[in-house]
Amino acid sequence: MESKANEQISNGGASREGEDSMIVEWHLPILAMTADVIQATYEECLKCGMDGYVSKPFEEQQLFQAVAKFLVSKPSSDS
Repeated sequence: MESKANEQISNGGASREGEDSMIVEWHLPILAMTADVIQATYEECLKCGMDGYVSKPFEEQQLFQAVAKFLVSKPSSDS
């Protein structure tokens, strides 16, 4: 789905009225959550296309930091 959406964006066919015209590429992040703490599992998750990894049990701050990497804040327009 990402490939198809990105192809449409690159061809100029994905924009709608009111959408940000600066979209370069669309990507839905995937965060793995597992009780496995072996380094090989982490590497396998990334190899399979996941964007991040949190091993259980985890602290709230660990999950927040892992998710925050995928959030992009838009500059406010206070003109």
